[in-house]
Amino acid sequence: MPVESALVIDYATRTVWALLIVVAALLIARGVRRTTMRMLARSRAQANVTILLGNLAQVLVIVLGILGVLAIYTRDAFGWILTSFSVIGLVVGLSLQDILKNFFAGVWVLVERPFRIGDTISVMGDTGVVEEIAFRTTMLKTPDGREVIVPNAVFMTSAVTNVTRFPTRRASIWLIVDDREKPIGSDAIREELARVQGIAPEPKPTIELRSVGDGKAHYLVGFWASDRDAAASEAVGALRARFPQGEVHGG
Repeated sequence: MPVESALVIDYATRTVWALLIVVAALLIARGVRRTTMRMLARSRAQANVTILLGNLAQVLVIVLGILGVLAIYTRDAFGWILTSFSVIGLVVGLSLQDILKNFFAGVWVLVERPFRIGDTISVMGDTGVVEEIAFRTTMLKTPDGREVIVPNAVFMTSAVTNVTRFPTRRASIWLIVDDREKPIGSDAIREELARVQGIAPEPKPTIELRSVGDGKAHYLVGFWASDRDAAASEAVGALRARFPQGEVHGG
């Protein structure tokens, strides 16, 4: 068989295999994208994260298909091409490692959702309301009106307190009353707290007699409320009205 004919048959065979790989890669990429987006939608990930990761999964499969086509046509040179891609990828990865670390941490935050926009969180000594969750940073608004920009990688390595994760929070106040003539008892305090708007009925308020001295009883009153500060203020006012001779202040 002439050399020219052998070359034509060889390249025709390679072309057929390359076309098969291209078709398979496109079909698989489309299926991977749909599957990825469906799984993220079930986990209630944000729409932009769902689209981004679906597209990334699709691009990854297409890149693998392109490498397969290159392997068919280049053969001996493919190892050198793959090595070149690896070196370039390593250089880019090292130069952009901080950006990539924050990016993937941002994807994790958006997918796992340890906190959401509107939650109040505390991280690295800063406490504020989550205003925006981007792919690289998260913006917090502090109670005094400052904006804190937190790199998303911080959430992977530092403890984060989600202050508003649960519907109610515990609050406590001190009640100091004259206990020499007639002890007031826990029932009277609990009865007054039941009238305070904002205090959750469950878990039930707790009243602890912490100390008695010089004719005064010191009670630590604990309760749960959605708006802890407002409920504590209401409770202080109610207990002061009920026990005018006593002292009531925040815990």
